[in-house]
Amino acid sequence: MKEKIKYHAIRLFDKKGFHGTSMRDIGNAAGCKMPTLYYYYESKDILFDEVVRVAYIGLVDNLHKNFSAKLKPVDFCIQSLLQKKSLTEDEKIIHRLAMKTWLGFEGCDDVRCKLLEWESLRNSRNMALLSQEVSSEIWVRIITRTYTDLLQRIVLFDENIPNSEITEEMTLLFECAAKQKIKQEE
Repeated sequence: MKEKIKYHAIRLFDKKGFHGTSMRDIGNAAGCKMPTLYYYYESKDILFDEVVRVAYIGLVDNLHKNFSAKLKPVDFCIQSLLQKKSLTEDEKIIHRLAMKTWLGFEGCDDVRCKLLEWESLRNSRNMALLSQEVSSEIWVRIITRTYTDLLQRIVLFDENIPNSEITEEMTLLFECAAKQKIKQEE
């Protein structure tokens, strides 16, 4: 029953939003009575946290397991974006809800704060990795923002960006950043 509740909850949250979805809506969609729903989840916030934040972190961890630890940052960015184009429907919903929550458009404040904290730790690690290849903090920000823009277009807007376009844009940014690094070292 718990899996059925989660299945319907993510779809309702995606369709109607956090504030537009009631526990009764979720219970009705899952075909369970309110006491059963509250047995598994004592509040809508706790349910939202599990089906969005916890599921999203698990999804990201699972997706990144497929990458080699020796992958260059440019290749990591490209493969990560290409990977997002082939998410399952459930994965797309989870990713979309997490992004909307992170951006402050959806969800509850507690889940957003937890996502921001988790993302901050990830960003620090990613920035450190990028800084090894790119000497300028400005280039690190440009690469990060371009990656985020492409990710949002893929996940939030379901835009089918050609693989070649993703590869060209990310490769060009890294090449330009590398050229600047060489000039600075001269």
